[in-house]
Amino acid sequence: AAFRVIACGSASDEDGAFTRESSADAFSSFSAVPSPMAPAPPMAAALAPRPEPVPAPAALSIEPKFTVTSSEGVAGRTGSPGPQPIGGGTAFDFNDNEVATQSNSGSPQAQHVSQRRIIIRTVNMQLVVTDIAASLDHISKLAKRFEGWVVSSDRSLTHRGAIAIRVPSDQLDDVILLLRGMAEEVESEISTSEDVTDEYVDIQSRLTNQQATESALLRLLDRAETVEEALNVQRELSKVQQEIERMEGRIKFLEETSAFSLVSVQLKLAPSEMPVDAGEDQTVSPRIPARFRATFTPAAGIDEFNFTWDFGDGSEPVFSNRTAPTIEGDKRVTATITHFYSDVKNSPYIVEIEMDGFGETGVTEGSDILIVTVTDIPTVEVFAGEGFVIDQGEEAEFSGSFTRPEGLTNVNYKWDFGDGTAPETGLIPEGSTRVVTAHVYEDFRPFAYQAVLTITADSEVGEVEVASPLTVVVTEKPAWTVAGWDAGDTGRTAVRTLSAVGAGLATAAIWAGIFSPVWIIALGLVYVGRGRLKVRFAKSGRLATEESED
Repeated sequence: AAFRVIACGSASDEDGAFTRESSADAFSSFSAVPSPMAPAPPMAAALAPRPEPVPAPAALSIEPKFTVTSSEGVAGRTGSPGPQPIGGGTAFDFNDNEVATQSNSGSPQAQHVSQRRIIIRTVNMQLVVTDIAASLDHISKLAKRFEGWVVSSDRSLTHRGAIAIRVPSDQLDDVILLLRGMAEEVESEISTSEDVTDEYVDIQSRLTNQQATESALLRLLDRAETVEEALNVQRELSKVQQEIERMEGRIKFLEETSAFSLVSVQLKLAPSEMPVDAGEDQTVSPRIPARFRATFTPAAGIDEFNFTWDFGDGSEPVFSNRTAPTIEGDKRVTATITHFYSDVKNSPYIVEIEMDGFGETGVTEGSDILIVTVTDIPTVEVFAGEGFVIDQGEEAEFSGSFTRPEGLTNVNYKWDFGDGTAPETGLIPEGSTRVVTAHVYEDFRPFAYQAVLTITADSEVGEVEVASPLTVVVTEKPAWTVAGWDAGDTGRTAVRTLSAVGAGLATAAIWAGIFSPVWIIALGLVYVGRGRLKVRFAKSGRLATEESED
């Protein structure tokens, strides 16, 4: 015979009849026919109870009827008691007939029930406090005061901390107000709500069905006649019980998280003030580098620093962490930062530096500003004069001029005559635009001297320096002259001629020395040739004599 197991919807049912058959949705079938190895009990079919009709499970409405149990007391409903909370706290009961009737009646109580939702609230806060350790201890005590608990706590850094607590949902707003009051500053506060009513109702409905299935399997296990039947029923029972435990755990989680809200608090130590000096106001020119360096005095125990320069012209701020100590005690300076301003259109600019430091004693920060005025460099034009020719030993007069725009102060000049003598310098009187001086060139040389006039002045954008050169040709001074004949000039010419002749002879001697081996070989060849000719001529003479005698 084949059987199908049907779970009744009521837990009060007495042992009923069960049928079992093989199908995709049914439990693993087992045979009621006696095994060949074990003879079946006599009259097994006659002794088996007759199946009784199994009532169909009542339709379960998903409209919830709630029974709320909390630390303050119980707000319940009349009627038969429903399922109790899994883990204590708030329980949500579902009564099919009553809820359906109340929903259809439109009574105030039914409207209140339909509006009751299961909401999980979560709050994340970032607070600035003056003492991390004291704040963590205060928040922990605050959770216990509201009958909550601490979920986690972290104080791995001296200037930061974190803590998470759970407090009753109906008192969450009061806890948030107290947390705000203990902080120097609330940097952020984020509150989220999640409605899990539908999930809770669904799990409760499936749990009820699984519990009914468990009861049916337990009764079937008691009636198993063979070991195989018992094992098959036990296997299915284990699956159902595991599913029940999973549902009960999820229900417990939803009940606790909805009854007790999670509050996560990030704590940041309020920084102390650090004196920062950005430096004096500056006046610079476009495309000329402006340099910035700040001085600051950190507190004891602060040894790591970050700083940011904002140049006020819309360019990207510059970040760095490079600093250096000074000889002035505890003072330190930042690395020098260079910036170029493109034009004078939006001048002046407000330049700001922001610094923060941290270390064993906490966090510190400071800032300062300076004003940068961007203006064009004054144009100064200098003219040293035209080049000239002068005899050596004579006094040469130099007269240079320059333009003098407004805003120039401390105008100085420098004449460098190019002959190795010390330059002539001086301060130019107010309103004057000309520099006149004299110089004597004592020595002649075949190429021209280069004299340079340099004008320097101070302006609001810095020092201005402009130079202008001129050439001076110095000729030799004439010697004593008689009737157009210059003895000195003639002597110099003779010396130069003799020098040229001597140089030629020396050159010839050098070349002769270089080619001396060649000359020696050539002379040797000539000498040998001449010897051979003499011998030949001597032989010819003897032959001729002998013939004449004959």
